[in-house]
Amino acid sequence: MTQSLLPWVRRPAGLGVLLGLLGWACGSSLPAGADTNPPGIGGSGLGDAETGALLAAYFQRLLDDRDLAAFHDRVAARYTEGALGRILAESPVAMARRAAVVALGQQGHFAQSNTVLGRALRDRDAVVRRLAEDALWSIWFRAGTPEQNRTLQEVAHLIGRGQISRAETLANHLVRVAPDFAEAYNQRAILYFQQGRFADSAADCQRVLSRNPYHFGALGGLAQCLLRLDHPADALKTLHRALRLQPFNQALRENVKLLEAEIASAGPR
Repeated sequence: MTQSLLPWVRRPAGLGVLLGLLGWACGSSLPAGADTNPPGIGGSGLGDAETGALLAAYFQRLLDDRDLAAFHDRVAARYTEGALGRILAESPVAMARRAAVVALGQQGHFAQSNTVLGRALRDRDAVVRRLAEDALWSIWFRAGTPEQNRTLQEVAHLIGRGQISRAETLANHLVRVAPDFAEAYNQRAILYFQQGRFADSAADCQRVLSRNPYHFGALGGLAQCLLRLDHPADALKTLHRALRLQPFNQALRENVKLLEAEIASAGPR
């Protein structure tokens, strides 16, 4: 299996990408599994603190005017990060949960919002799940100090341009000065993988996951490394772990079935 098992090499979505996702969110044909609960309280008997009805209204306005800066200002004036996390975790209103995901992607912090966004990968609404992926990448890339975040961005850009030696030098420096910065190890794992250093890459993926168990990219990267190191059973265990994190990911489910079949056909090792 040489295809990407999970999206590993990705940076935070730019403005155009996010606006495209928002267009998808308000499109006339929602993806399979999308929750179609309209914004508002409806018959739940819950107040705005539980449903996020006002937040849903802000999100509808964002869909209409595509002004992310104005959306950020409106949300920041009325909702704390903790309140956004509670709405994402508890609101029965899909539009409110979508709004909470986008807002957390804009202003959330790793320590406070990584878990709630990670759990949103299992949300019953497909739009929430897709937005949560990009929100997670956003908070992962700003989990350090401003200087560390700038260095991380430079590492990612150097990898993208194929300047592996310079990227490795910066990544090594970053993990020395910020040993708890999970995304620094993930970027180094990516460049090790590109060099064919699969054992080193797998070790860095494990370091990522010990610091951030919701890092679906590192899980996919670890599975790819294990396959190239000829450890298919361990790769399968990793994919099953990834599937528990993203149970609605059909491509991942298909990869699990394919690898199970390959292991079964190979017989005992």
